[in-house]
Amino acid sequence: MMENEKKQRRSFLKHILAGSAVLAATGSAIKPARAGTSEQLDSKDEILYQESDSFKKYYKSLRS
Repeated sequence: MMENEKKQRRSFLKHILAGSAVLAATGSAIKPARAGTSEQLDSKDEILYQESDSFKKYYKSLRS
């Protein structure tokens, strides 16, 4: 009786592990990630940083 219970538990755990491996594999294969185009990042004429009062206060707080 004990041997049968141990076999059932092991079988159950093996099935759970196999199922989780299948789910992980299919989950990652469904929709691959894509990076943005380089056209968006190459624009050097665009000003990305604007100095404002809030930025000045923040940087002053870092110095003290």
